[in-house]
Order: sequence, then C-alpha cells, then structure tokens
Amino acid sequence: MELNKIIIHELKKESGTNETELIRSEELVEVDENSIGLVTALNGSYNSDKILYAVFDKSEGKYFPEKFQEYKDSECSNDDFISFTRNIIGNLESLIQPVTLATGGYFVFAEYVSNDNNFLGIFIIRDTEGKTLSKTENSFSIDSIEYVDTSNLAMACRINNDKYEIDQGNYLSLTQLRQQDISEYFKNWISIEQIETSSEFTKQLYDIISQIERPIDPETETEYNIEDFRNRVYSYASSSPNRTINIRDMSQHFYGDRNIISDYALENGITIDTEFRYHRRQLKRFIKLEVNRDGINFKISRGAFDDKVRFSAEDESLVIIESTIFANALRNEINNSNN
Repeated sequence: MELNKIIIHELKKESGTNETELIRSEELVEVDENSIGLVTALNGSYNSDKILYAVFDKSEGKYFPEKFQEYKDSECSNDDFISFTRNIIGNLESLIQPVTLATGGYFVFAEYVSNDNNFLGIFIIRDTEGKTLSKTENSFSIDSIEYVDTSNLAMACRINNDKYEIDQGNYLSLTQLRQQDISEYFKNWISIEQIETSSEFTKQLYDIISQIERPIDPETETEYNIEDFRNRVYSYASSSPNRTINIRDMSQHFYGDRNIISDYALENGITIDTEFRYHRRQLKRFIKLEVNRDGINFKISRGAFDDKVRFSAEDESLVIIESTIFANALRNEINNSNN
C-alpha cells in the first residue's frame, strides 16, 4: 500500500446528548511507518466488513459530492485536501447533532493506493483506550505501533478515484451497519444513491462462481466440477428463508474461509454487496436446463443461455448454438460414427 495524504479530525459526541465538539486539524499527519500501518490496518478491516456499493447522489444541494468535485477540480494539493476535509467534517457536525444515539470519534481521511487503485478513504474509529491517537498543536500524532483495535472501526466509506474520474458505476462503497437509525446520518452526509439491483448482483455472483477456483469436495477430495459447484451454490442460496445471500457466509460454507469470494471480487474489480437479496430468475442460471423432445436431448447450464445459445428471431423453430468447441466435438462424433 502507498499512502499519499492523511489527516485526522475529532468530532466529540456522547450517546444520549445533542452536544458536540469539533476538533479540526490544521495540517496533515506525517506519512511514516505508523501512519502507513494505521491506514493499512483500517483498509484491511474495511475489506473484511460488510460492504455496500453506490454512487453519489448529485442532485442539487448535496454538500459532500459538490465539495468532493471542487476538490477534484483543484490542484489536489495538501492545502486543498486540508480545506476539503475541514469543510465536510463541519457539515457532518450539523447532521449528527440531532441524532441523539449517535456518538463521535476520530475521522481519518486518507488518500492511498491499494491493489493499483487510487482511493480516498474516510474511516471513523473510536480509540477507546487512547493508545493510538493524541492531539498535537495543529494535528494528531499516531503513537503506537499497535495502531488501533480495528474492531473499533465504527463506520467507513471509500471512493475509488479512478472509477469516479471516468464515471464508472459503483465508485463509492460503505460499510454496512445494522444500527440503521445511527448510520443513516452517515449515508446522508456522504449523499449516496444505490444503482445496482438484486438481479445485477445475482448475475455478478454467477460470474464469480463460474471463474473462481472451485473448492474441494470433501467426499471425493477433488475439486468440484463447475456444474456441481453451481448446483450446490443454487441449493445453498435458495434455502435462505428471506432470499438473502451473504457472500462471506457462503465463502465460509464452501471454502472454510469467509474472505475467499469477497477477496476474489475485489482483486478482479467485481462490485458486489456483501449481503443482498437474490433474484429468483437470475439464480436459476446456476442450475441445468434439460429438454428431451423430438428425438433431441438438450442439456445446458442456464447461464449459457443468451450467451452461447439463443432462439432465432426470424424462425421460431430454430435454436442457435454458437460454440466452436461444441461444433468441433459434434463433427468429431459424427465422423467417428461414420468410420
């Protein structure tokens, strides 16, 4: 990981009150072993959390997206970064005051590179024992090589600057929180708009399952074949009583490791929420389609339909198969049978 800029502000607020105190830094934190270690730990904790993907709501009057665009249009100097973070943390103070149950924390703003992606990360941490962060005259210092108990990562968001600059979807992601009343102010502050649907996430899961290294079948001690693995994923997902797929739970079930599937998605630039409701019709892509009519036994994965197999638009009696491998195999079978 490469750390370029880091600044920390503190917003003090106790649960049950509406009183706040904002302590804004006037200068960046030094990029050194401790600050790099802190951001590395926070980024790692972020990657292992439940993640929700989105874009900015760019409708008129949305403070965060407007200020972020102003920053991107600037020279992005150290002073520009300081000014941007001081402005948006001030806006957050006004949003958090009415939320009685909300608490404050340290807001770590960092520009860094991870897996060849340029990110702006905003991490809210609660250094409850005071071992990691301490106030200096104009900034904060990172005092301990222990950094912070990353389980104290309260909320976070990350902007993929590369995707943002080319307006590629889902450049914004946030940790998902179960305390909706508390986290709603955070979403409102960032101003998010979700664009992916359950259908699209289910399609992306199909792509991941079709490409990822398959787990070992405990009965045969060999790797599952692709059709068997898809069928097992279908059975696992469809057994969920509320139609919800959690890819970390699924990863634990099949691989014995909660991060295999999500790590694959991150490494291959696939944006998929950690937890989502599956789309019934798209989920059926995982299981085989078999038709036996008119002397023809036709069996394919549902996922291959529309990709390699389709109906003719001109003649309803025609089914078109586009596969060089299949065509060559069929020719070989016919030629062998004629010899």
